[in-house]
Amino acid sequence: MKTMKLFSCTISSDLSNIRGIVQNVLDFLETSFGEIEESNIFEIKVILNELILNAIKHGNHCESCKCVKITAGLTEDACVFFIVEDEGAGYDYTGILENSRAGAQDFGDLCNIKETGRGLLIIKSLCDKIKFNQKGNKVIVLKRLQKI
Repeated sequence: MKTMKLFSCTISSDLSNIRGIVQNVLDFLETSFGEIEESNIFEIKVILNELILNAIKHGNHCESCKCVKITAGLTEDACVFFIVEDEGAGYDYTGILENSRAGAQDFGDLCNIKETGRGLLIIKSLCDKIKFNQKGNKVIVLKRLQKI
């Protein structure tokens, strides 16, 4: 996959930064890709909100002296990728996924999953691929876009 366009920024770990940066990424995507299908926009907002919220809250413990790096890119085959990295110690993402699945009923009722880890399962259900670095403080998400 060849990257065609790239957006990158760093924000302080302040929850009030989330809305603005998500809008900046959406503006970048629509400027670079064209009009995006409404359901894709909604899913991208959820994915980015959850990724950045997790990085600020769980990774950096809302310490405003720490930063979150956000990168978004478009590939030539109509996919968008997001990379979100915090300055935290990382976490066992596999354990969270396994524990969260164990707390849900067979039909995947997200309401019955304990709060910690729910966002990660939501992200996983909305994207095409999700990967973490070994430390667990950097996540990469891939999602196919649809034009209107």
